Amino acid sequence: MRRHTRALLALAAAFSILGGAASARAQSAGPLPIRIAWTVTPGQLIPLLGELAKRHPELMPHQGKSYAAEAVHFNGSTQQITAMAAGELEVAAFAPSSLALAVTNAHLDMRVVSDVIQNGVPGYFSIEYMVRADSGIGRIEDLKGKIVATNAIGGAADLAAKKMLLGHGLEATRDYQVVEIAFPNNLAAVEEKKIDLATINMPFAIAAHRQGNLKTLFTMGQAVGPSQLQLWAMTAGFIQAHRPALVDFFEDHIRGVRWFLDPRNRAEALAIAAGFTRQKPEDLAYAFTHQDFYRSPDCVPDLAAIQKEIDMSVELGILSQPVKLAPAYVDLSLIRDAKRRIDGK
Repeated sequence: MRRHTRALLALAAAFSILGGAASARAQSAGPLPIRIAWTVTPGQLIPLLGELAKRHPELMPHQGKSYAAEAVHFNGSTQQITAMAAGELEVAAFAPSSLALAVTNAHLDMRVVSDVIQNGVPGYFSIEYMVRADSGIGRIEDLKGKIVATNAIGGAADLAAKKMLLGHGLEATRDYQVVEIAFPNNLAAVEEKKIDLATINMPFAIAAHRQGNLKTLFTMGQAVGPSQLQLWAMTAGFIQAHRPALVDFFEDHIRGVRWFLDPRNRAEALAIAAGFTRQKPEDLAYAFTHQDFYRSPDCVPDLAAIQKEIDMSVELGILSQPVKLAPAYVDLSLIRDAKRRIDGK
């Protein structure tokens, strides 16, 4: 896994010089193409906003005019680093550790520009780490010698689990085994006794609690507090070259985020999500409520939480060197200018 990651990041570094050329080419006539990464929806709203633009063009009047947004699916952040460096992606959906890798390993001049989703904000959902109710595991110390699953080694959920277990005297590899299993497969794996601790995200947490054969040992919020689970990042060169179109984009995007979060639009919002995910609306009942992850209605990221996670990644050996986030790698002027257009302040 680590060799694979290093190879991808080396490729990203080799491609990084191409990013500026790609940005220059993007200045051609017509709407600015903005390819935006996503991994899971409805957690990430960007795949749903295309349908919203069709249904309510008044909410997103700049789409197809000054810019043309396209949602591009990725399995994880490492591939996004490579795509960004090669000029094949304009907006990355990074975890804080991925942002740091893009800066330190791929040598990309990245900027945090927007919130996507936040975990562990009081009153909202937090990723749960669950065991079988009949497992005999009642304390974190009971995980010694057990198998712990994470969705992505080195990711935000993996970092939180390692931090929590280390605080109880358990060190990865020495005291327990870590395996990588995609979020949708964690629930089945723990039920089938292939693993002992599962990392349970939405909507799988709803099924886990409904079935009643699992129990929550701890949450990500309890492990690390509020965290910026995912953020949007762009290169400084792309922002500089296309600022007017990007402010148009964020004006539309903020309106779209607020629309999905507005309880008055709930039935239609769930219909859009169900149509894209092919899930029943009742199975998405958690979405866009306090049972879901927190999303800033102004798209403002939690910079302190991002810095805290980067620092913890260095502490746990996931990152080899620290990154001081602000002010060098932050540009919130796009969302600030877009909000001023919408709210007049």
